[in-house]
Amino acid sequence: MQGFLVISVFPKKTFPKETVFYKWFVAGTKDVPFIVRDNEFFIDRDPKSFAIILNYFRLKSSGQLWEACLPKDPDRLAMLTQEAEYFDLVQLRTQAINLLQSSCEDRQTNYIHEVLSKSTSCPQGFNSPFD
Repeated sequence: MQGFLVISVFPKKTFPKETVFYKWFVAGTKDVPFIVRDNEFFIDRDPKSFAIILNYFRLKSSGQLWEACLPKDPDRLAMLTQEAEYFDLVQLRTQAINLLQSSCEDRQTNYIHEVLSKSTSCPQGFNSPFD
């Protein structure tokens, strides 16, 4: 089991209202599915993707170019689409999928197409340029 301890403190305005982060930490309308101890949260998710998600919140809330935090590696982008789906981060997920699609056009990555075709977070119509 791999987890990530979040020590960062974000202002409430950081989280968009449609995200589960807002529902967990601001509105309190959804139970927090993390281990909570001494006001710290243990999140059992992919730590590399979660670091990108935290950077997304930081950059977006400060008005900076949040797209800069996206990984260039197709494998990392594929994982990020899954994590963004889990956390209801539609804008991040969409941008990651767009980058993934453009990177797949440039190289032979049939295994990524196979994985994404089975994914519920990948939009219908993700076509392989090799079909």
